[in-house]
Amino acid sequence: MVSSPTPPPKFESMAVSGNNFIFNGTNGVPDWPYYVLASTNISLPLSNWTIISANAFDANGNFSFTNAPNPAVPQTFYLLQLQ
Repeated sequence: MVSSPTPPPKFESMAVSGNNFIFNGTNGVPDWPYYVLASTNISLPLSNWTIISANAFDANGNFSFTNAPNPAVPQTFYLLQLQ
């Protein structure tokens, strides 16, 4: 029997608290590790993006992380679930 692939995890919300962005998301595989990557150039391969957070999804597949951005440097974020 082949199981269907799980849908990819996703960012659900972003909030500003003081000088920080707080990201929240869902749909991860419970207790599996993930990375949040950031780049100022979205055309770069993911291997060239910077890891800004490494953690594990909670027991429900949710995650939350805080990032102190540099407002002078626009960034794009990518959520990578490790396999």
